[in-house]
Amino acid sequence: MSKAARHILGVVAGLLLTPLLMLGLMYGSGQVAYAFRTDFSPSWLGATVLAACAVALGFLAGSRLSPLASLVTGLGFTGMGTVLLIPMLYPSGLADLLPAPLRWGFDMLGPTGVLFIAGILLLTASAFPSRWRAARPAPPASSYGPPQPQQQQQYPPAFDPFQPASFPPAGPGEDDRTRPMPR
Repeated sequence: MSKAARHILGVVAGLLLTPLLMLGLMYGSGQVAYAFRTDFSPSWLGATVLAACAVALGFLAGSRLSPLASLVTGLGFTGMGTVLLIPMLYPSGLADLLPAPLRWGFDMLGPTGVLFIAGILLLTASAFPSRWRAARPAPPASSYGPPQPQQQQQYPPAFDPFQPASFPPAGPGEDDRTRPMPR
């Protein structure tokens, strides 16, 4: 894949995933919060949506697709998180336009800084120089051919103290060289 195609796919992925992830995070966290507020039970649908958003954020932060994907999404999340963190800029009328499940998540994610933190994480992931380079090509094959199996060098068997001796034992008339010399 060429460098330009990789970056174009990254921008498209960033532009498509930014609103989807924001909606998913708002919906999932809103469902989980609502379920705990009403009857203190887990919302499996909300937890599943949050898990899918976490996988998508991990894909954006760590993929070799293009750092522009995490840069575009990170700019969107950081911008929205900054607007929601500053009380003077907080769009109170925006929450009224959202349906109830999204409004609950919007009210929970905005002032807590979750969108801001996710945006900074994605911006940091796109800052590494290794992400801007294309993948390295595989090294060329060796011109010497495939490696040959190594020849096993045959050594004589090692001395085993538990095997019978290969030399005859000393007889009664033979000189015993293991005794000390007489004085």
